[in-house]
Amino acid sequence: MDRLVRALLLALWCGPLAALAAPIPFSVFIRLDTGMSEAEVLELTGPPDYVSDGGSVRYRTRHGFGYGDRKIMTWYADGVEPHTTTITFRNGRVSDIERHKKF
Repeated sequence: MDRLVRALLLALWCGPLAALAAPIPFSVFIRLDTGMSEAEVLELTGPPDYVSDGGSVRYRTRHGFGYGDRKIMTWYADGVEPHTTTITFRNGRVSDIERHKKF
């Protein structure tokens, strides 16, 4: 029982430290492109600060409408890198990349 309590305390203590992610530097940002898989993006950028599972969405295509899964990942700005980067995935592939400067 004592081991379980120690493990839980360690997890609670380390949890917030593990959740901190680094912002995406410009040298990595310019390598991102639409159509990349989620695994390719995470290999370049590391884990995001925030992940939103958008669920199923309806979107317009050239031939009408389609349905798919959407996920949004965000890397927040910090004191060194002043840009927040948001990447939207549709069906596991990058569909949109946004970068905003923090003022």
